[in-house]
Amino acid sequence: MIGAALLMLLVSSCRETNDVLLPYDHNDKLAFGAAEYSFAGKFKVTWNGLNQYYALWDYEKEQGLDWDAVYDEYLPQFEALDEREDSIPVTDDEVKELLNKVLSPLHDGHFAMLWKNHVTGNNVVCVPSSIRNASRDDAEIVKKYKPNISYYTNPANGEIETSDGQPVCLEYSTLWTDLVDRFRNTPGQGMMWIEDRLLQLMNQPLPTEMEIFQRRSLSDLSTQLLEVLSQPNAEQGIPAFNSLVERYSYLEVPGFDVIDNAFIKMAISVKFALLKGNIAYFYFSDFSLTPYINEVYAQSIFNLNNAATFNHVYGIWRVWNSWFETIQQLHKEGTLGGVIIDVRGNGGGMMSDAQFVAGALLPSGGFQYGYNRFKRGTGRYDYSPLMPAIALTMEDEHEIVDDKPVVLLINSGSVSMAEMTAQVVRLMPNGKLIGKRSHGGLCGLVDNEYNSTNYAGHIGIRDVTPVYGYVPSLASFTMDKEQLEGVGISPGIEVAFDENAFNTPTGIGRDTQLDRALQYVRTGN
Repeated sequence: MIGAALLMLLVSSCRETNDVLLPYDHNDKLAFGAAEYSFAGKFKVTWNGLNQYYALWDYEKEQGLDWDAVYDEYLPQFEALDEREDSIPVTDDEVKELLNKVLSPLHDGHFAMLWKNHVTGNNVVCVPSSIRNASRDDAEIVKKYKPNISYYTNPANGEIETSDGQPVCLEYSTLWTDLVDRFRNTPGQGMMWIEDRLLQLMNQPLPTEMEIFQRRSLSDLSTQLLEVLSQPNAEQGIPAFNSLVERYSYLEVPGFDVIDNAFIKMAISVKFALLKGNIAYFYFSDFSLTPYINEVYAQSIFNLNNAATFNHVYGIWRVWNSWFETIQQLHKEGTLGGVIIDVRGNGGGMMSDAQFVAGALLPSGGFQYGYNRFKRGTGRYDYSPLMPAIALTMEDEHEIVDDKPVVLLINSGSVSMAEMTAQVVRLMPNGKLIGKRSHGGLCGLVDNEYNSTNYAGHIGIRDVTPVYGYVPSLASFTMDKEQLEGVGISPGIEVAFDENAFNTPTGIGRDTQLDRALQYVRTGN
């Protein structure tokens, strides 16, 4: 027995615990030094950092995960990578495969880990929730399709309320792809103006020197714009576009205006339609409504002195406000049929948005939808007591919609704030969730400035430290104190999205999930 006890002591002493209290929330050389050149060093940072900061260790233990056993099993495998001869370089795929094995059992739906492979110089990323949700039956559909209600806003199909023969609907977007589309296809502006002007100049029989210069400049601009407008995202596209605006401003192209850099992070797409039976439908791509709706916030985020920026911000506000004011008017008149809020594919965002969505239908003073628990120390199980999780509700005087159906459309792409909103709606006496089970990422994240009180946040600094972890700081529970992280919220009425009905040979067709929501609002079944 003594020999067995000594053996256990020797085995347990292999796990390094002397650096548990190192500050992994910033670029501390003592914490991250070995990780610069060692896979085992990266693994130790990851294991110890999560050991301190992760908010769900008791839940993971209930699911059968032994974090200490993970250390003992995988440290030797990462050490083996370090011992490889230079003639057999460690590939990114090898690192990713091993890292996925370590982290894929974790249930936190926001958590992500990024390692810098010091051999190749490339980043290797592991997102456990993406691995888990890849097998969901609607995973591919969520990637391919975003809500499109053009079928329902066509008066010929009989699904839209009309005013003076015109459909009651609005939409606007500040997403990069839509900004590009607007610049390309608006008559009398942007690319269409450039093409028309070039054609005029080409047909001039005796052009002046100024016209020759303008033709050459517009031709150069057109070539460069085609390259810039093909950029895949706002991070690359907006700075390049603005550089061209500055360089070619002398051409005075209508609609060729600077795009506010705030749209790199705060871009959003919104749609409102008043469907038959006075059903107020609202879709928004991200929880980034607050900067567009709250005037003080808007002034702090956007350069509203720029006319183009002001018009973009106003465009989003106008769509949301039309939805909200329509609900107010119809409910006062007693003619509101119901409300449909569409958060399918919505990846979440700002908690303050709650007041402008479900919170715009509920009484002032907030709405409890569950409980939160924070990390409150560096020990693995150092957690705060459960505290009420309160969603913001609108403080301004407004109609309380508790007597008409309120439907929230969700799917596996509905994450974070979308899931918090789902928790709120399903607790409303007139609320119903329709669609497919949500993503399973309900835990929240705070910035590192709160690390001293929450003992969680980020591990390292992205693109600075060799290991970076996006680690939510709190655990979220339902009103029944149930943990849904990594599981998601199941709809009251489950219905699949039929891509054949939606993507027809003649264009956008019916949306089976929206159809089911309309059926429920109109019939109660």
